[in-house]
Amino acid sequence: MDVPMRQRGRASMEFLGSVQGFAGGVLQPAAARQYEAAVPEPPLTMPERRESVYGALAGSAQWRFDRLLTRWVAEEIYVRALPAAEEGRAAIAGWLRADDAPGTLTLNPDVEIPDYWTKGFHLTTGGWDGHDLMGVVTHDIAYAYVLAPGGVGAVKTGEDLNDQRYLTALEAPRRDYRRILEPGIGTGRYAVAVSKVHPHAQFVGVELSRTGLEYAHATARDLGLNWELIQAPAERTGLPDASVDLVTGYILFHETPTRATEAILREMYRVLEPGGDIVFGDVAPYEKQSAFRAVVLDWETENRGEPFWRAALQLDLPGLFKKVGFVDVEAYGLGPGLYPWITRGRKPLEA
Repeated sequence: MDVPMRQRGRASMEFLGSVQGFAGGVLQPAAARQYEAAVPEPPLTMPERRESVYGALAGSAQWRFDRLLTRWVAEEIYVRALPAAEEGRAAIAGWLRADDAPGTLTLNPDVEIPDYWTKGFHLTTGGWDGHDLMGVVTHDIAYAYVLAPGGVGAVKTGEDLNDQRYLTALEAPRRDYRRILEPGIGTGRYAVAVSKVHPHAQFVGVELSRTGLEYAHATARDLGLNWELIQAPAERTGLPDASVDLVTGYILFHETPTRATEAILREMYRVLEPGGDIVFGDVAPYEKQSAFRAVVLDWETENRGEPFWRAALQLDLPGLFKKVGFVDVEAYGLGPGLYPWITRGRKPLEA
């Protein structure tokens, strides 16, 4: 939605976006060139890569200011975005009341929250549901004013987050799916892309965040989309066996520990019908990245509220797909920088 912010709040968020754009679009490329000139044959293992980059760039003002500003922006986003949202509370609350949406929203006040979900992702104040307007805060303020123009994580300055979601949705092998499930739907950004690519399929979204689901429900109302939205952990969706023919998701598995990733994949295998497809988009593993880029991404683990990032980007996700039972598993990158990184497979017909 178009959040009715006062000029002070809007200018404050635009300033953060400009700072992030300068860090990611000017300082970071300069630091990358410095590293490549200093270390023409960089090491391959992550411990050696970290030591190499931090050592070679210890005296680089561009590197140090890039990291400083990126961390500062991450800390400031929600400090500034939450008061900005409060300025438009009445309009936001009215927009979120989506009783006339064509689909359904099933909230569970007694939902069992996994421990890993309470870690305060992305330095959000109080976590994803730490504020009752957090869906709008993340989607229409933080992303719109800071992260989209400035870049974030694997998304470089100037790249379009929504374009990358659409590219991921296109990687599903068929166009005749009947019922599609997205675990971790969040506010519905990827779901919109999936519904554009597969307009005739029934879409089901599962999510832990109440504020995210409320935002997705209002989005479905605005777009006339018949989404079935359920508050539940992706490890225990409550859906019947073999009840969907496509499972697809975007940037989910770098937000979950390995044990949860495997549990989610086992649940997806259960609810997927034999012969059904599974497609996920995320960040390419470290081994596919340059040494400098891998260290920049790895920095997110301790500095931008990404507690499971390092483990996820070193996880053999295709191997985990196969361990769970999926076949015809493949992994590959799309677009510049191999992002989004696609992992997809199929549930055997004889399963």
